[in-house]
Amino acid sequence: MPRIHRPKALCAACVLALSLSALADPSIGESLSVSAGKTQTIAQTTTLARLTLGDKAALVAPVGHSLSLTVDGVGMPMLPGTYRGHVVLSVTEDIPVAFGDRKDPYLYRAAVYIDGGAKVPARSVSAMTGKESRITDTQADHVSIDSREENVNGIIVAGDSRYTINQPTIQMTGNGGNDFAGYGAAIMTTGKAKVTVNKARITTQGAVRTAFFIGGDSTLTVNDSFVEVKNGQLPPDYKFSIRPGEMREVPYGLGITGNVRATNLMDHGTVYYNHDHIRAQGWGALSSDGDGPTYMYATDTLIETIDSGYGAYANGHAHDHFSHCTFKVVDVGLIIGGPGSGTFTDGSVVNSGRYGVMMHQGTGGGTLTIEKGSVFNTGSTLIEVKGRGTHIVVDDASLHPGNGVILQGMDNDDPIMVEMAKHPGALPGPPAGTPTFSGDIVADFHRVHLHGDLLNGMTDVGDMIITLQDATVEGAISTSTTSPCSGKPPTRETLHDIGCVANALGSNTGPHGARLSLDGTSRWVVDKTSYLNELTLAPGAVVSGAQGQPLTLLVNGVKTPLKPGSYKGKLVIKLS
Repeated sequence: MPRIHRPKALCAACVLALSLSALADPSIGESLSVSAGKTQTIAQTTTLARLTLGDKAALVAPVGHSLSLTVDGVGMPMLPGTYRGHVVLSVTEDIPVAFGDRKDPYLYRAAVYIDGGAKVPARSVSAMTGKESRITDTQADHVSIDSREENVNGIIVAGDSRYTINQPTIQMTGNGGNDFAGYGAAIMTTGKAKVTVNKARITTQGAVRTAFFIGGDSTLTVNDSFVEVKNGQLPPDYKFSIRPGEMREVPYGLGITGNVRATNLMDHGTVYYNHDHIRAQGWGALSSDGDGPTYMYATDTLIETIDSGYGAYANGHAHDHFSHCTFKVVDVGLIIGGPGSGTFTDGSVVNSGRYGVMMHQGTGGGTLTIEKGSVFNTGSTLIEVKGRGTHIVVDDASLHPGNGVILQGMDNDDPIMVEMAKHPGALPGPPAGTPTFSGDIVADFHRVHLHGDLLNGMTDVGDMIITLQDATVEGAISTSTTSPCSGKPPTRETLHDIGCVANALGSNTGPHGARLSLDGTSRWVVDKTSYLNELTLAPGAVVSGAQGQPLTLLVNGVKTPLKPGSYKGKLVIKLS
């Protein structure tokens, strides 16, 4: 007996009523049955009351076209069985999209396709947009999309379009095809499109089934919206890859898990999130993952991960800016790759179970700014910089690391990168024209009172250069030697150990060290013996021991009075 397929969300009584109304509607055609093993071409969009597909039966569209099945407005995969109700077989023109070095383009399908400032009915599966939807060349209102088929897109806006999407409800189940290309995204913008989305509610469940994709030179503004993405089931033949287009789960070298990120910003795109709530089960919530430059601005937005993942990612020449946002994340607030930059301002709050900011890849560049009353609360190290340089500015902010380490310079312990580095040519080079940056970690602290350590454990890569201006630090500022917390280098099986290092404070073992400068309104309260290579104290600067303990300064082993001035060499600040 053939299986009967209906949208799972519909109750039995509702399905019966819809089926009876379909049979009574003279505009709905007769039943169609395709025998087992047979293939039938559907030449034009066809409406049926009943469709039966035998085992290994197939329906296809003419060359250059795609075929989509909807049952009572719900997009369905064409599986063997019987479909009853308002059954529509929609024939639409292919939407070819090239990607990377693929020989053949992806063939997209979308419920709504807008290009060059006009709707394109021939490329839109209108049977999937809901009865209450109103779609024009400039605006879509109350679009309701429910798709349970892999790879299908919800709304694509391309070309030089100006478009507004009001109160869409989009639910997508099944894996996406490529979240570096928006293949399977709920809402995708590309070309030079400028799109505004108001009061959206988008939920997806599936590997790389992104809610928002912003590519090309497009600009997307999302207002007052809710997004939630949940992990899917990876195909049984999937093999782990970090190659764009093949990657369908987060690289385990980041120390996190999951196979869907809620958003992805690529190419030269720009996105604004205003008063939104964006939640991901794993991987990440807000991602910028191209070479850029890209620009992300989030304001008054709640950013969450539930089981694992990061709040945001800034890769390449990305600029991620968060104003009065709240992060509730399991693993890390922001990851910065290469010369990306991140800014937390206007009282943003980051609550992270592990790390606040992790920076990796390349020689560095970019700036991390935490300012204007922003607060970080982390279960472990607050800022990690792995084998690269950067510039960090903390101004009028509160930093609370769970393990007492505010800033950690360390070698990159990503097991993927460690393994690839053993094979010359395995790691791709930076894009043409990418400048080479210093390996120094330059960190400026202004108008803060911090409790915690600032440690450079990568003295083979660069200096840690600390400047205090009207600032107080209670803790160690020192070079160190790091080792894995577990005693063994992390692996895929122990991915949650990635980023966790123990520090043995001591003089630098590499060619670089730690340099510290205090202005006349700053104070350093030393709570453990620290090791520097340069110390500059302006008149009025204070260096004292914790709980009133006396200090001893040794410069190249010689006891030296600690007073305003500049000291260079092997410096040891000891608690007596």
